[in-house]
Amino acid sequence: MLALGGWWNWLCQSYSPWQVELVVTVFVQLIGFWLPATLYQLVDICFPEFSKAHKLQPEPHRQPTRAEIIHCIRYAVLVTLADIAFQIGLGYLTDFRPIFVITTTLPTFKEMVRHFVWGNIAHEVLAYYVHRILHLPRFYARYHKLHHSFPAPIAFTGLYSSPVEHFFADIIPTVLTLALVAHYYEPVHILSFNCFLISVLFVGTVEHSGYDFAQPPLVKGARSAS
Repeated sequence: MLALGGWWNWLCQSYSPWQVELVVTVFVQLIGFWLPATLYQLVDICFPEFSKAHKLQPEPHRQPTRAEIIHCIRYAVLVTLADIAFQIGLGYLTDFRPIFVITTTLPTFKEMVRHFVWGNIAHEVLAYYVHRILHLPRFYARYHKLHHSFPAPIAFTGLYSSPVEHFFADIIPTVLTLALVAHYYEPVHILSFNCFLISVLFVGTVEHSGYDFAQPPLVKGARSAS
């Protein structure tokens, strides 16, 4: 904890609050999405028999080709870069004012737990209803069909969606939940937000991995019920 406090103190003193918000959020995207997605893909490459035994859809004809996997990874890179550009653009429009609290003082454990729980509950509700709307006939083909183009998904398909879907189903439910708390109720520390963010990214990556292991209980229950 002391090491984290020292590192955080150095970061806050070396960069502006908005720069800290940008850097930490990008770092969390790398840890919460890119690292586990890459590890899941390496399982498929390095341990094909183990991978086949634990695929939710192991049929060979349903597996994506090498070209499709590369295309999906490239698409995920573009989406990540677009997210960073969006955050920079939003910073420009708001005179580079951070959304969340950025001070040398670390948030308390109680604060982090409170914001983590509230963020995840609100995120699940918002994401669920946006997803239901996207499955309506008038929206599905135009905005959501792309996300279902892989019969057997891989972890990287978590970011394989149209710009409209990504904004309303991913960005809004994730950022808006704690941003509203920070604006109307109480300050939310950037580290509290990013603990919540990393959980959302990781669970989303697991859900799209196509594997039956290392999935949270809620994910397993949802798959068995569907």
